[in-house]
Amino acid sequence: MGTKIKNISNVQSLTVKEANADIDEKWIEFISNNSQATIYHHPLWLKIIEKETGQKVLRLICSDENDNIHGLFPLQNTKGFPFGLGGVPGTRRLASLPRTPVGGPLVSNVKATNLLIKKATDIVTNEPDYLLQIKSFDPNINNGVGTLFKYFWREVYIKEIPDFPDEIRYGKSKNHAKIKWAVNKAEQNNVIHRTAQTEDDLKKWYHLYLDTMRLHATPARSYSFFQNLCEILRPEGLMELVLAELEESDKNTVIAGSVLFFYNKTVTHAFSGSSRIRKHIELRPNDLLHWYAILDAQKNSFKYYNFGEVSKDNIGLATYKKKWDTERISMYHYYFPNPAQFLEGDLDSGTVGSIKAKIWQMLPLRITAKIGQIVYKNL
Repeated sequence: MGTKIKNISNVQSLTVKEANADIDEKWIEFISNNSQATIYHHPLWLKIIEKETGQKVLRLICSDENDNIHGLFPLQNTKGFPFGLGGVPGTRRLASLPRTPVGGPLVSNVKATNLLIKKATDIVTNEPDYLLQIKSFDPNINNGVGTLFKYFWREVYIKEIPDFPDEIRYGKSKNHAKIKWAVNKAEQNNVIHRTAQTEDDLKKWYHLYLDTMRLHATPARSYSFFQNLCEILRPEGLMELVLAELEESDKNTVIAGSVLFFYNKTVTHAFSGSSRIRKHIELRPNDLLHWYAILDAQKNSFKYYNFGEVSKDNIGLATYKKKWDTERISMYHYYFPNPAQFLEGDLDSGTVGSIKAKIWQMLPLRITAKIGQIVYKNL
């Protein structure tokens, strides 16, 4: 999935500067030719997190004397939780990128990497309790720099999709048959898959999403965040909300749904929500959604289906994603300066503690939605 970064010494006069959104056309051209680029490097994603936080993204670019871009590095300041709560999330950070699973510099050569990271470290050097945070798949981003502190964060589960018309297989025959059985069960019980079309579709799914996030004691993104995804990314073919809907004689009921991103040969499963009603769970709507999302990805010449990251304590979710015959890829957080005093023994603080989790799960959904909106403005 990676791009080979050239270690070249004949690139002369590279400089780093801050850019405005008026460079977005050249920015898109650069990321379109880099296989490490993700949807989270796209200017439209940067626009979405700007709207979510009310703060501008710092766009660092590394270019030569002819204004050719050799690297770019989107970052954003985050205040951290009030009173320093939550370890690293409670610390002021210059992050690439906050509220985003992966970011980091995107470059064509090592020299550009070094210059961009040097510029970012310079920004945080003269302020106390101010961290540079870089989220990346790259296990060697520190090569040639030597100033960053590397920590393992999570694993992401990715399914490689064979070229059409090769059949997509999910491991051994027994495992593949179990998944196919689950899809058949959903369809035989009148569960259909479709894309969301209306505001009402989004509202129905968002209620399921809130309930799912409450179950896992994790703050939810705001409704306006998902409205922005639909309004900004979907018209460009970069996002869809796919739904599993139970057709009954008296009404149709949305029982599951997922937000998918489409970029750079990869479909990314980003957000999901599903009904907690037992009879709905037994219909296996999430299996149905993944099955057809992967088939559609193949039809549209995508090479990878990203099931998303899993925190180390969520064994059940990890097991679910493994069954799709996925490859596990490590994700890392890099820091400058050393964040040890803020880590509190655990970098992965995506959920609250067990006692707090029980309290969280008792809160009304409207309260969890409001808390999530506050959290993501500071996280």
